[in-house]
Amino acid sequence: MQIKLYKPTEPQKDFHRLTHEDSPFISCLVAGRQTGKTFFMQNDCVMRALNNPKHRMFWVSPIQDQANKVMKDIEGMFSSHQDLWNKIIKRYDRKANEMYFYNGSFIKFRSADSGDNLRGATLDYIYLDEAAYMKLDFINEVLLPMVTRTGGKVCAASTFNGPNWFYEWYKEGQVEENWEQIKSIKKTYLDLNDENVSKTVLGIKKSMTKAQFDQEFLCRPVSANALFSNVEDAIVDNLDTRCERVYIGMDIGVAQDYTVLTAMSEDYRVVDIDRFNYKEEGMDYDEFKERIKSFYLKHDNSLAAAYFEVNNNDLLFDDLTDDDRMYKLVPFTTSAQSKPEIIRNLIKLFEDKVIKIPKNTDLIKELYDFKSKRNAITGNLQFSNTDGKHDDMVISLAICAYCAAEEQDGGVTLFL
Repeated sequence: MQIKLYKPTEPQKDFHRLTHEDSPFISCLVAGRQTGKTFFMQNDCVMRALNNPKHRMFWVSPIQDQANKVMKDIEGMFSSHQDLWNKIIKRYDRKANEMYFYNGSFIKFRSADSGDNLRGATLDYIYLDEAAYMKLDFINEVLLPMVTRTGGKVCAASTFNGPNWFYEWYKEGQVEENWEQIKSIKKTYLDLNDENVSKTVLGIKKSMTKAQFDQEFLCRPVSANALFSNVEDAIVDNLDTRCERVYIGMDIGVAQDYTVLTAMSEDYRVVDIDRFNYKEEGMDYDEFKERIKSFYLKHDNSLAAAYFEVNNNDLLFDDLTDDDRMYKLVPFTTSAQSKPEIIRNLIKLFEDKVIKIPKNTDLIKELYDFKSKRNAITGNLQFSNTDGKHDDMVISLAICAYCAAEEQDGGVTLFL
C-alpha cells in the first residue's frame, strides 16, 4: 500500500534525511516555531509504523495533554480518508492513549510527568516532542534503556529552553565523530523562504521580548528573561589575542567565590581570562597576590588600565600597588550605583554585537543565568545570577568592558 500523507517543506525534508538516511542513535532536531516540526513527527511516526511491521513506539510530550492532542491530530490527518484509516488502524484507544495498526505496530502516547511509571517497556523508537522541557535524568534513566536493549532509536525535537542539556545535545550532535551516537540539525522559519510565513512571524514578534523571539523562532538558547542577547554571536572559537591596547577588569573573590581576571582589547575582544579560587587551590596570601600580579604584568606593555574591585579588598589593593610596576591599577567599587551602570554597558555591547568572547563554558553559562529583579523596598534593579550561582566571570567582564569604555572616552568616572 502506497500512502502519501503530506508534502514536506525543505526543513521537513532535512528532518527526514537525518532520521532515516543518517539515522544516528539520537536524532536531535532543533526547530523554531513555524517550521512544521511536530507535523513532520506526526507523519513520520505513522509512516514508520506502516513500513515496519510490529514496530513498538512511544510518543512522549512534557505533559499528557500535549500527547493527547498529538494523538487526536494524527486521527484528524485522516478525517477525509476514513476508508484508509479503517484499513490501517486496528484499534484506537482514546482512554489508554494508544494506537494499534493491523501490521502489529503500535504508538503509545505518554508524558514525561509519568516518570517511573513508564519503566520496563521494550521499544523500537521514541519520539520526544519539546524535549528541552523534560528532565534529562528521566530521559537517561527511564526512556533510553527502552531502546538500547533492542537497537532502537530516538528522535528528540524541540526549541531551546535556555542553555540546558538539550543545547548540549545539539552541540554534541554537531561534532562529526559523535554522529553514530548523536547528530543534530537546526532549522528556523527563515529556512522556509516563505513570504507569508515571514509576515505571520513578524506579526507575532511584536508581542514578544527579543529574548523570547530569539529562542522560540531563531533557535538561540536564551532564557526568556535573560539580560544578555546575541551571546552565541559573540562567541569566537579562536580569538585573535593581538591588540594595541589592553584593558583589565578584576573581580576579587573571597570565601567560596572565584577571583576572575579579564583582559580585553580596544575593540572589545576578550584576549585573556584567569579564573581561580585561592582556597580551593591551597594558596596563601602571598601566592594569591602574585597570581594577580602575574596576570597584570603579562599585559603590562600594552596595558592602558586595570580596574580592581576594592570591595573589602583595600589591604590587597594597597599591597599590590606597593609595587611601582602596578601604577595602572585603579580602584573600583561595585555598589548599588555602579553595578547597574557597568551591567547596562555590557548589555549594550552584546545587543550591538560589538563584544567578542572565547568559547568558555563557565562564562557562557554565567551570561545566560544572569538576571535582574526589582527590590521590593527601594524599587531599584538588582543584578545577580539565579539560585546563588556564580556570577564572578560576568562581573569581571563587566568591569573590564567598563574600563575599556571609560578609558577610551578619555575620562574616568569612578564609584568609590
